[in-house]
Amino acid sequence: MADLEEAGPVDESVLTEQHLHRSSFITTEGYRGVQFIEHGRKLNQWELDHPAVLDLLRQSGFYYISRLRRLQLDQALLGALIERWRRETQTFHFRHGEMTITLQDVAVISGLRVDGAPVTGTTVYPWPDICQALLGVVPDDIRAGQIRLDWIYQQFHHLHLDAPAGLVAATARAYILYQIGCSLFPNPTGYRVHLKWLPLIADFDACGALAWGAAALAYLYRALGSAALKGKVECCCFATLVQIWAWDHLHVGRPTSVGAVADMADCPMGCRYDI
Repeated sequence: MADLEEAGPVDESVLTEQHLHRSSFITTEGYRGVQFIEHGRKLNQWELDHPAVLDLLRQSGFYYISRLRRLQLDQALLGALIERWRRETQTFHFRHGEMTITLQDVAVISGLRVDGAPVTGTTVYPWPDICQALLGVVPDDIRAGQIRLDWIYQQFHHLHLDAPAGLVAATARAYILYQIGCSLFPNPTGYRVHLKWLPLIADFDACGALAWGAAALAYLYRALGSAALKGKVECCCFATLVQIWAWDHLHVGRPTSVGAVADMADCPMGCRYDI
């Protein structure tokens, strides 16, 4: 018990938020786990096979991540990691030292671009007009600039091979928006995505020049930092990335069947764990 009561950094000059960290309250308030939230099952149900859509995904920088299937999350592993995350340094603190998820990890695991123009913009748009121009249809349930993920899927998941170019482009944008809402920048509701991302994917070449991987990592850092604090019970983030990173670097709970690197010619390295 004495060791638990003295848990925490000996020198708090770097880890200045120990009084806020969840580890400080285990002995007084008991352990409360964190539920990691990612809407991977929604994403896995959309099978992409239209050649023209795949070409546009390559152009926009989202092809490789479209090949990455989402995993069944290991909540015990992820929960153990969040206990060791410190937002002061953006690193996991282990007995042997510090480790973190880097831009290189994001690029290798997901295939997203990590260099380029920043992902930034405004949230003030006439959303019905934007939807009509870029998706070709206006959702009937736009709330606070957000639309339902299941509406996107039902509206766009089935595309005929002879579909016109305008519909192909709209479908590619819809899939990217769906990918963003399900995985890269999810929210706890699990069924909506903000339309603020849509203008960023209007032009596929411009979209491909953006550092989506860097943006996803920044969002992940913020989510981990918030979840590591006292009283937090959920972490909504790109959890598949965290889990694959842990399997690659820590090997705790890692599947025994892992794909060969030679088979990853057209996929990011995260596809080795297709389980």
